Amino acid sequence: MQIVATILGAYRLNLIAEISQVVSECRCTLLESRMTELGTEFAGHLMVEGNWNHIARFESALENLAARYALKIHMLRAPEDKPREDDAIPYAVDVVAGENGSHLFELADFFVARNIKILDVSTSRPPAPYSGTPMFIGHLTVMIPPDLKIIPLRDEFVEFCDRQNLDAILEPVKR
Repeated sequence: MQIVATILGAYRLNLIAEISQVVSECRCTLLESRMTELGTEFAGHLMVEGNWNHIARFESALENLAARYALKIHMLRAPEDKPREDDAIPYAVDVVAGENGSHLFELADFFVARNIKILDVSTSRPPAPYSGTPMFIGHLTVMIPPDLKIIPLRDEFVEFCDRQNLDAILEPVKR
């Protein structure tokens, strides 16, 4: 059995250790996680696996942790039947541009219009060196369907980036 949990609250130095301890003490396995400090706040996403009684224990322990540290937690039990992964090819998209507030939407719209699944997104808005101008830095992982021709897609992506004034790379994920 699997459960997905989202945890939000004030950043605390020991929070990642405590969340990891809860998973371990409940005899569950952490399949995937992303935990980070966003400004002064903490955000975490976890996918945890265990048998039904260990998952029930995990849910209870996480609720206790939420009460102790004033965290907001949302949990969702994943369906038992996992859909079969298609033969899509993972590609990494790295983007750097001056911030305009709509780059992520424009990128998402580009890929969705071509039936390309967006698997993961990470963005930041640091100041540019020397000038301090706000920058958009984005990293996406997308899944290219096997029937989509890569060269024409690359050409469309380059044209799109030129129109949007984005400096970007679209390349296969290398493990």
